[in-house]
Amino acid sequence: MKKILYSVFMLATMVLAACSSDDTTEPVVKRGMVLKANVEDTDTRATITDTEGKWKFAFATNDVVKVGNDKVESYYTFTNNGTVFESTDAKQTTAAANWCAFFPGEKIDLKNQSGVFADVANRYALAGATASATTGSDGLTVTMKAKAAVLCIVGVKNGESLDINVRNAEGQYVSGLTAVKNSAGFSVQTSTAKVTLLSKPDAGVYYVVVPAGVKLLVYNGETLIKATKEKGLTAGKYYTLTTHDTTGSAKNKLGETIDWVQLWSGGPKFATKKNVAEELDWYEATKKGDEYVWGANWRTPTADEVYGEGKLYALPNENGHYQPVAGSPYFKIIKEGEYITLVFTGVQPGYTKNTLTLYNKSGHGNYNFDFWTSSEISGYGKRFNISAQDAETEGFEIGYFWISPLDNKNTKYLVRPVLAE
Repeated sequence: MKKILYSVFMLATMVLAACSSDDTTEPVVKRGMVLKANVEDTDTRATITDTEGKWKFAFATNDVVKVGNDKVESYYTFTNNGTVFESTDAKQTTAAANWCAFFPGEKIDLKNQSGVFADVANRYALAGATASATTGSDGLTVTMKAKAAVLCIVGVKNGESLDINVRNAEGQYVSGLTAVKNSAGFSVQTSTAKVTLLSKPDAGVYYVVVPAGVKLLVYNGETLIKATKEKGLTAGKYYTLTTHDTTGSAKNKLGETIDWVQLWSGGPKFATKKNVAEELDWYEATKKGDEYVWGANWRTPTADEVYGEGKLYALPNENGHYQPVAGSPYFKIIKEGEYITLVFTGVQPGYTKNTLTLYNKSGHGNYNFDFWTSSEISGYGKRFNISAQDAETEGFEIGYFWISPLDNKNTKYLVRPVLAE
């Protein structure tokens, strides 16, 4: 069910035909009413941004809002028919009552969420109440406010499964939300038995709805990712959490401390700004363990690790010049005096501040940003290659952005190691 978030939305029910009691000594009770529900303005708090742009929220056909008041025990159901919300059982009251509305219902199960971005709105809790008591004869007006927050969980390591569970300050597992009768809020439901909110077999970017306004501890299995303050997360806001660091540093066998960076979920951890000091042939570049030029905790990446959709990737435009592709790290050639570099910047949540710098190897009037991979085919080595030249007007034109498949293994090229894990 696709959801879109607007800062203000409205839902209305048709005024239905009145029904009266057979006992004419009792007051007439009408069924059906008009309901207008406005969502609190949350332009800066409830808008989720990812690679697709801003997440918006709107109702879809068959969505429901549950409405109750302090004169009845149960809730009335209003269902979206594609144009308006209708309820055949909602009754006006004979005396003024306080009315409360809840979306997507009076009970929200937070267990076993899909992690899919579009599914967030299925559990995105909203609640509100009428400003004053009313019978509903002239309709209801309710301002609804977000009661949940969203976690953007970034699984960092390939092959590492995710088991996201959330606990309260007492160590109990969060399992859901339940409407608090005659109030504009939800209570948090917990369990002493383990409850998993998200389970995934591998790295990736996933979205999870959690309660707002209460202290939470977010775990991956038994590993604590984040503990909030006592006031918890802000309702209507999203928070990006990574399961591991996406930047860091490590020694090489030469005694150097090398900074590393990851640019996408599950990707290799590149040496951020440093090549191996000397160009190497393919055989030297692919040595293993302690024989590797930087030692056993570094290695040369494979072609599949670095190149492809979502990785280091570009496609040609109508002029045949390669341009960044949505979903893959953005890149730009930067000229500082006569010094030329190509800088990649991550675009996935959790990676937008991460950059990788490649250096120019001049040759034949072009700017070449390349390095060996450890992959081979038919006796040849595979090289990651980006070639550019000065544009006729301003900037640079990239003519090649690919894996060069047939390089002589004895040719020496630059080597950009990745962390060995």
